[in-house]
Amino acid sequence: MSGYPPAQQPHSPQAYYGQPVYMAVAPPPRGKSIASMVLGLVSVFFGFTLILPLIGFIMGLTALKSEPTGRGMAVTGIILNGLMLLGWVVLVGFFLLVVVGIGASSVNTGVAA
Repeated sequence: MSGYPPAQQPHSPQAYYGQPVYMAVAPPPRGKSIASMVLGLVSVFFGFTLILPLIGFIMGLTALKSEPTGRGMAVTGIILNGLMLLGWVVLVGFFLLVVVGIGASSVNTGVAA
């Protein structure tokens, strides 16, 4: 016997690659988060509407809980729809302030007899 170690058998091609790796791919965002963002964009670009931001805001809130992969679109929809709803609150508040102010000033401007 010589002082060399025994010759090793060549590796099989499968030994180099190992086990196949399966990667979990997150599902794409579903309809609620996309619809919330789209309704927010539509209500911003096409003017003040009350119904679209309200529906989009509710859809965005429900999408946060049920669609974790669409979180970014749901948050965008909530922000856009929330800003539009805030615009409605400010507009109605200003309108009521003006109407109440005009009504109060017309009562006080009566001519004394």
